[in-house]
Amino acid sequence: MKIFLYVISLLWIAVGTLFIIHTHKSREFYGKLLYQRNPRLLAILPLAFGIVFVVAAFYYKEMFGLIFILGVIGILKGAYLILGPADQINRIMEWWYKEAGEGTIRLFGLIVFILGCAIFSYLM
Repeated sequence: MKIFLYVISLLWIAVGTLFIIHTHKSREFYGKLLYQRNPRLLAILPLAFGIVFVVAAFYYKEMFGLIFILGVIGILKGAYLILGPADQINRIMEWWYKEAGEGTIRLFGLIVFILGCAIFSYLM
């Protein structure tokens, strides 16, 4: 579980840095990768990460709260992508990949970067 948390934290640090520094190119890349895909299929990722985070929280007690909350958020996001209305999910994805401002994308990158650093620092 600890290795999984290392990998995720480093991945989040990298993704957050890319969203902060190369906002437009990052959004284009993730847009090509994820936009126009079936949201029900995309729900597997946050759902799986959420379940693994919840399980990891019980194994790694030093940061139980942070990992458990991130796991619950992942599970809720996955459940919403599976059970939510398709037109609403498509509008959210269209807004994120086409209409959201650069400041919004950079704020998301900063939040992801900080969460990745927090997990990584707890592991050290």
